[in-house]
Amino acid sequence: MTAAGRFGTRWGGVVAGWVNFLLPPACAGCGGSAGEEVRAGEGPVCRNCRLRLPRVPLPVCTRCGAPLGTGMAPSCLECEDWPELLASAYAASLLESPARELVHALKYQGWRGAGGFMGTEMARRAGDQVLKAHCVVPVPTSRHNLRRRGYNQAEVIAAALAAELGKPLLDCLERLTQKGTQTALNPMQRRANVSGAFAVVEGFADRLAGRRLLLVDDVITTGATIVAAARALGSGSPQSVTAYAFSRTVPISLDST
Repeated sequence: MTAAGRFGTRWGGVVAGWVNFLLPPACAGCGGSAGEEVRAGEGPVCRNCRLRLPRVPLPVCTRCGAPLGTGMAPSCLECEDWPELLASAYAASLLESPARELVHALKYQGWRGAGGFMGTEMARRAGDQVLKAHCVVPVPTSRHNLRRRGYNQAEVIAAALAAELGKPLLDCLERLTQKGTQTALNPMQRRANVSGAFAVVEGFADRLAGRRLLLVDDVITTGATIVAAARALGSGSPQSVTAYAFSRTVPISLDST
């Protein structure tokens, strides 16, 4: 490298250092400073937001992880019609602040780095069933969303999670249809909206046979998406599917009490 090149590199480093000092990277959760975390390679989430990530309140359904409130119900209505292949579902946090803001930042504001943090945090909070999985499968998004956003948020999360767990990432699902967003739909409409929406990518079926798959998404709401994705994965004859999301919503019955 020439002397001019070395000078330019040093000067660029000085400028970057002053920029980070005067305008430190913002936290994707609260908007405050996350400079120390970003410099440490931990993602754009400040220490305060990390400590405030809410856990899903106990007791929860042992199969789908939905909060059960008083725990007095004889059965869980969230997962009573789930396919047998979908063995269990978990979430690392409850979809309340700052988890809600992190999901929004990743999904709608282009904060891809937030997804890396989310996957890493999911690995830190992973339970035995998650750790027993053979490989990690992200829930696919539509081509329209991929063009608009530039990435699949579930894949960003899944890639970080797979790296932390030391497991292979299999991008083996594709989305065949997109009938609009799930956000404003009731549970029945959500199930209809994603029915038949997914399929195993050609050439991947043999790689799924007999494997324990970890299906990863950003949020679990009614479970409609993970059920549809698990049904599609069934064509590859896996041993089981465990769903794992960064966050999950509170069932309506609990949210209204």
